[in-house]
Amino acid sequence: MKTISYIIAFTTLLFSFSCQQKTTKEENLKEVAYEAFIYAHPMMEQVKTLNGMFDFMGMKPNVPAMNDKFPMDNIGLPIVAPNFTSMTGGVFIDISEGPVTVEIPEVKDRYIVYQCVDVFTHNFYYMGTRANQGEGGQFTFYNKHQVVSNDGSTPVLMEGDHALIINRIDIKDRSELERVREIQNAIKVVAAPEKTKAYPAYDKEKAFSPRFVEYVNDLLITVPEPEVDLFDRFKAIGIKNEVALSKEQLSEVQAGIDSAYQAIKNENKNLEIGNGYFTSNDIFGTREFLDGYYIGRAAGADFGLWGNSKEEANYFMLYTEGEGEINFKSDELPPLTKIGFWSIAVHDENVLVAKNKYDSYVLTMDQMQFEEDGSLTLKISSKPEEGNWLYTPGGKMVIGIRAYQADPEKIGDYVPPAFIKG
Repeated sequence: MKTISYIIAFTTLLFSFSCQQKTTKEENLKEVAYEAFIYAHPMMEQVKTLNGMFDFMGMKPNVPAMNDKFPMDNIGLPIVAPNFTSMTGGVFIDISEGPVTVEIPEVKDRYIVYQCVDVFTHNFYYMGTRANQGEGGQFTFYNKHQVVSNDGSTPVLMEGDHALIINRIDIKDRSELERVREIQNAIKVVAAPEKTKAYPAYDKEKAFSPRFVEYVNDLLITVPEPEVDLFDRFKAIGIKNEVALSKEQLSEVQAGIDSAYQAIKNENKNLEIGNGYFTSNDIFGTREFLDGYYIGRAAGADFGLWGNSKEEANYFMLYTEGEGEINFKSDELPPLTKIGFWSIAVHDENVLVAKNKYDSYVLTMDQMQFEEDGSLTLKISSKPEEGNWLYTPGGKMVIGIRAYQADPEKIGDYVPPAFIKG
């Protein structure tokens, strides 16, 4: 259900990246910078966001950092597309000086997910309800240059020195707060080296200048094997290579950067699937899943970092305005597996959420009132209404649908019903 422009852009980028030749002195530096910036943009966006988390959450390498607030207590904070149904936390993994072992508890009474994101923003590993049926255990993160001891833990291979484990734990109401905090406190790092590697500080001016290559050089310990030819080409602008570029050459590189960022913005427009909805279903996943779709990975970072792989969760966003309703026929509800669930929320035009006097922010599947035929009508307006209702002050807004544990055979073609303005 993708647009023709999406298909053309996707095919063009695949051809561009798969047919590269080794760099020569005559190589067009603007073209190299264009490709390299698209490759590196998600890595730099992650550096920016992690630096914010270091300040906001006090996150440190190899130390669990949990947000123990009830989700509704985060309303009003500068969190993009906040999750109202889960309590969240994370572990910033640093294996630069040796493997790191994380211990997680068994959780069978609710949905839980541990999403592991590497320096490229690939979702390279999962634990939790879907991935290992909520079993507890120890998981040792390492790279290919390190030796993992045979201690009974599950080895997890990483690319790069750093990764982020993002955990989300389902919570229905405040009565479950103590139980969820108990789970959070049981997430531990049980083995880690004393020393860690300095993580890059984010500088926007640097990230959008020819110096962006420094981020790639800092973050990558080795060139990924599938991308050796690609990095041979990137050497021309200083990635994994020392170069001295003239003022004119730096100007060429900057032109490539500017063009690449515009292409990323344009690609976001190509994520529309119908009825005005955008989805991130095909821009988050493993290296193998993305398979060289670098502009998609970059668009994903711009769309919103750390989206789950589609087998775990699917996201649909609609940018609209005014008041109105969405009418779901029974066969127009998000397609789910037996353990699946979904929710819908309303955000402001910046995908943030401010407090409102009605405490109306999200509707989860178990809160919805369905008709006898399985259909559902959702009303979105500035005044309370009977049935399924969410508040909007009017003006521009973003409607967000989250579908967890979707039916993999149907979710790829799913398009939510249109928002009908009243």
